[in-house]
Amino acid sequence: MDVRLPYSRQKRYLTGMDWVVAALDRMTRRAGGFGNASQIVLELKGPCCEAALRGALRSLAVEMPVLHGRPARDWNLAPYWRMPPAHARRPLRLEVRELGVAPSAREVSSALAGTVNCRFAHDREHVAFHLFHGGADEHYLVMTFDHRLFDAGGAEAFLGLVQSRQFGDCADRLSRLAGTEPAHLAAWKRKFDAGKLLVRTVRALTGAKPRILPRPAGRARSPFRFSVVRFSPERSAAILDAAYAKSGYLLVMPYALSAAVVLLDRIFRARGIAGTDYIVSVSVDTRTPRTAEADLFFNHVSFFFFRIEAGCVGDRPRLLWSLRQQMYEQVKSGFPQALAESSMLMRIVPLSLLGRLMRLPLRGEFASFGFAHIGKTAFTFPQFMGADVVNLFHMPLVPVPPGIGVVVNQFGQRMNAVLSYFDDMLTDAEASAFEEDAARVFAEA
Repeated sequence: MDVRLPYSRQKRYLTGMDWVVAALDRMTRRAGGFGNASQIVLELKGPCCEAALRGALRSLAVEMPVLHGRPARDWNLAPYWRMPPAHARRPLRLEVRELGVAPSAREVSSALAGTVNCRFAHDREHVAFHLFHGGADEHYLVMTFDHRLFDAGGAEAFLGLVQSRQFGDCADRLSRLAGTEPAHLAAWKRKFDAGKLLVRTVRALTGAKPRILPRPAGRARSPFRFSVVRFSPERSAAILDAAYAKSGYLLVMPYALSAAVVLLDRIFRARGIAGTDYIVSVSVDTRTPRTAEADLFFNHVSFFFFRIEAGCVGDRPRLLWSLRQQMYEQVKSGFPQALAESSMLMRIVPLSLLGRLMRLPLRGEFASFGFAHIGKTAFTFPQFMGADVVNLFHMPLVPVPPGIGVVVNQFGQRMNAVLSYFDDMLTDAEASAFEEDAARVFAEA
């Protein structure tokens, strides 16, 4: 008989993956980073309406207490998101900055990196906005967010909610979006069975000798740096054509991952990094079309883990075959679902200990690098507060370890690839080489 522990129906309990993300956040802070944060950047043609934006942010801050919560632990030991009283809800921060009449690409990149490389103002702030004006038509809206509250898909959806709020057409949905979550203190056999599958899969990684880039040590705070590659609509179409031809229709992720592996392998080899394999953690969105709207907040993700023989990277068809095969096997076995299910058992573990446990299989590391492919965007508006949206891309702080990763996304007819890395892990020349080679490597057949 399954034992069901009591819990409050009024609370929003954190899932196992929420707790894993919180552990990654703590690991990154202790390594000298700014936590597990990220940001979405909207490239705008023309200025957006600042008054309308402030009004939307003000109303959402009042109506959605989840935006101001913080983690706590219930009497049954399950962690939950403690909602604040009404008097503790503060307006969502919006800062406006000028980039100058004709800012250089370096000036824009530095300004955008500066917003995500900054701690939130207090422990109840999890999202902040910045508006950059750079001339008549060059403007940027940045939404910086705490991954403990949003994953990438949820952050895009929330940005769409901000745009919807301008027209006042979402008030009836707000209470449902920040609803409760059960404590998941039941179905123990299913959780333990999922844990057995997780152990078997992770065991296959323990024999690897992963290639790891050295990270700077001994700093109180180190920023992240970014190489942002914006593919033209024509180049984006060529990348999708190559992905469908070589990987299969709608199987863009393994193809894009193969390109990222090729690009980063050049850096590892030039450095003479020892090791026989790359271990790559790849986040996967677990939402379904039916649950997409309700799953706006918190983390609806899991992971694939790929083991790539360094010797096969030079053979692109062999590399892609290996990635597709590993993906197929993990999907068939239900590994992402098992990881999410078994992680429910880990919520009793303090974050400090959980972080160490997550690093055990790879001798204190988590992966050689991280990768994410954000498929169909949850932000679907052609305009934001009256300004045309030209592009949308993500700038994440990759958890440390590994402290380096690539995120690929598509918005409309454009694709983007962003390399994120802990300060001094790469030289300027290495980062520039990634940008210069990306267009060709991503589109080559």
